[in-house]
Amino acid sequence: MLNPGQQHRSFIVRSKWLLPVTCRPLENAWLRVERGLVTGVGVWPPRSKNNIEVIDQGNTIITPGFVNAHTHLEFSSCQKPFDTKGGLHKWIHEVVSWKREQSRPSTAAHEKIATAIASGTHESAACGVVALGEIATSDIAYNEISGRLRLRIFHEVLGLERSTIKSLPPRVISSFRDSQKISRSGVAVGLSPHAPYSTQWHIGQAAVTAAQNNQATCQRSRSTTCVTPLAMHLAESRFEEEFLHNQTGPFRTLFNDLGIWPKHAPKLATTADWISLLAKSGRGLIIHGTYLVDNQQAMARLGCHRHTLALVVCPRTTQALSGKLPPLTEFKKTGVRVCLGTDGRGSNPDLSIRAEAACLIEAGLITPQEALPMITSNGAWALGFEHRTGSIATGRPADFVILKPSSPPKTSDRASAAIFDATTDVVCTFRGGRPLAGNFS
Repeated sequence: MLNPGQQHRSFIVRSKWLLPVTCRPLENAWLRVERGLVTGVGVWPPRSKNNIEVIDQGNTIITPGFVNAHTHLEFSSCQKPFDTKGGLHKWIHEVVSWKREQSRPSTAAHEKIATAIASGTHESAACGVVALGEIATSDIAYNEISGRLRLRIFHEVLGLERSTIKSLPPRVISSFRDSQKISRSGVAVGLSPHAPYSTQWHIGQAAVTAAQNNQATCQRSRSTTCVTPLAMHLAESRFEEEFLHNQTGPFRTLFNDLGIWPKHAPKLATTADWISLLAKSGRGLIIHGTYLVDNQQAMARLGCHRHTLALVVCPRTTQALSGKLPPLTEFKKTGVRVCLGTDGRGSNPDLSIRAEAACLIEAGLITPQEALPMITSNGAWALGFEHRTGSIATGRPADFVILKPSSPPKTSDRASAAIFDATTDVVCTFRGGRPLAGNFS
């Protein structure tokens, strides 16, 4: 039995199917792990076992570890999602009220948030996830509670007041300063200008400048982690465009009700302009994008910047808040990479990235073969982890998940479909050759 506290050990695991993502599927396969790296894959038997322990996992499927590209783990303590029936603006009102209650000194807010985030990382690992894109709204030390997942921490920045400082908050500056140190634990930094309706243009510009400066610093230090992505919620509500152009509608009512509408009108920007700004960071994540297809200029910008942007869709949250699923067909036509996220338990019942993909598959929007890259290689690229995770190949870190379907798949297509079957169980999740969750013996 392997356990998370062990040092790296060498082993060969045998399975019915191995789906590496970046190359063809292998039936009756083996995977060799040494010192945390994949040192060989192939069809059974391996030419040489070199006295390495062989562990036969029977009729299982091995895939790259999953990547959940968008989470809000601070809501992991929620027993059920907030009410989504009134749409995004009413849901936000509930979230803000809840966060204000949680932030009262008597409720030990910091400890509660840390506990919730830790719970979310453990749940994620149990779901087969090895890497997360997390939106951070506090100064929690993620490297101390990461559960050994690979984390891209997008520090949230926002503000409607004209007096909002143009430099970034101290917690963000501190995180960037310590980025090389915390990267040793698998935690990397990023920034998240929250959304066009909550973030003034100059804050977004400051975020891009900070990302570019951080990348330059990393390059000078010859770090392998030189990407500093930006993530932003865009086109999540049908009322968003009205607010951006006229500062009227449900979002204006929301900010009035919350008491945060500024005395002087904020300087907001269009969705299309935000897309171009995110692209300047070198790696931009557009979260949700549900109503982008209604904006021709925004869709054109998306296609223009497809090589530096990724779209992260959260199907179950989108369906709950808007009553429809993401427009995958139109997104795919732009050529932009599409990956998946679960969002948080404030809008979703769990953190199962497989359930997100299954939602799209069952609706006929994608095939299982298209879904697997969305929760592995595409997500890894979006988070800037493409050299560490997202595919299985010799010389790469041994990030993988073992799955047990209810019956042995007879073809690779059926193996792909079985990954997203609710009756398929996660046996064990590995990051760097060491188990994060599950049983492996």
